[in-house]
Amino acid sequence: MYINPFESIRFRALVGYAILAFIATMLSIFILGELLPAWFKGDPFPLGETLISLLLYVFFFLFTLSMLSRSGLSYNRLFGVLPNWRTLGRYNLWVVPLVIVSIASTYFLFFPLSFLFPEFVKSWFIEFDPTLIWTSGNNYRLANVLNFLDIVLIAPLLEEFFFRGILLTRWTVKWKVLPAVIVSSGVFAILHTNLIGGFCFGCVMAIFYIRTQSLFIPISLHIVNNLTAWLMVFLEMQFGNSVSYGTLAEFQASWWIGLVGLIVSIPFIIHFWRHYIRNTDWQVPYLIEPTDCENKTTDESQKFPISRLIVL
Repeated sequence: MYINPFESIRFRALVGYAILAFIATMLSIFILGELLPAWFKGDPFPLGETLISLLLYVFFFLFTLSMLSRSGLSYNRLFGVLPNWRTLGRYNLWVVPLVIVSIASTYFLFFPLSFLFPEFVKSWFIEFDPTLIWTSGNNYRLANVLNFLDIVLIAPLLEEFFFRGILLTRWTVKWKVLPAVIVSSGVFAILHTNLIGGFCFGCVMAIFYIRTQSLFIPISLHIVNNLTAWLMVFLEMQFGNSVSYGTLAEFQASWWIGLVGLIVSIPFIIHFWRHYIRNTDWQVPYLIEPTDCENKTTDESQKFPISRLIVL
């Protein structure tokens, strides 16, 4: 008799594990700071800031692993089929419209807020500038390597695993698939600066996961998206052309960028609606009957052995 593990997985348990991961991360940073004070002193201290993000992901995954194992979760069924390179490349091309939509949504959200709540936009959007590439500080080279791995590999893998793989499937069992897509994308957006852009990105990743029956598609696209952001910062530093805004007035004066982004986004949105939303059967991969999932083969995919997880 088949028992669905998502009947026993609870979101509140994941929240509890996230709190424990935060506590464990802070304790680890404190202990490392006492043992290796030279690595964490100074302003900025790139290694410390990088390790906070990295350890949060690691501890959260380790803490939730026992719960997922007890539930009887099958990672083969969760990750689904492994697409070939051609299929991955075709879906990764969506990074271009996603970046454009992200830019347009940034202006759609923050431009009107900059007149209603200027101090909030100034502190949350203009002045808040998380460092992707360090140029100074103790052990900044090591920090850059770890930060790159965190942003480009670890974050996309674990975020897609939990938001699309775990939460989307769990909430589909609880509420059906469309509410699950919306709520899981909403929670994903809350953890990112651009709420609208994060929500749109989460919805696209969820639909691609459902349509392709493969978690590797959103993971791959998420990696390419974050790599694109990292490369934009790298090229900005190399050529000295800043694309950020120093003042609120500079951001408001660049309103036309958001308008152009919105206009350019419209054809992509229409295409996505016609070819992906309307033609999707809305069956979350894990909830398909085991026999169907095990026998599933397509011309774009092949069976995925669990050992391949180690490579990722």
